[in-house]
Amino acid sequence: MRVTNFLGGPDELDDVDRLFARLARAPVPDDLTARVLASTVARANATRAVLAWPWMLAGLAALALLTLAGYQLGASLAAGDGLEVIQAIFDDLGLLTTAPGDVAAALSEVMPLSLVALAAVSAGLLVVASGHMVARVRVPATFRPQRPLA
Repeated sequence: MRVTNFLGGPDELDDVDRLFARLARAPVPDDLTARVLASTVARANATRAVLAWPWMLAGLAALALLTLAGYQLGASLAAGDGLEVIQAIFDDLGLLTTAPGDVAAALSEVMPLSLVALAAVSAGLLVVASGHMVARVRVPATFRPQRPLA
């Protein structure tokens, strides 16, 4: 199939090319780069300082909730037959491949799923909060570029 949507040569200009050929460059202010960098750095430092504390509090709350859920889950497994079921699963890992439904049913009987869900949610919140806190850490001066980027 023949392609017909290409420019034939330098003599054949369309309307858009003729329009842009008449445009002139606008003069750039001398202090444009300095003003943009100054406003960006000032805004980033202010935003970083404001948003670090809520994520730190959320991370501490998630860590406390994860600790509490883990303790309650361990206590409920130790009080019942949960440890024996988990040990039996680890003794014969083939059960997971041959009868995964039976293993899940046995675990759901001895393990409170609400505590497992609470631990999973709090662990996820801890990961998200940690990621946001690490993203707001200031970079030491030794790792910053020594020359200007522009």
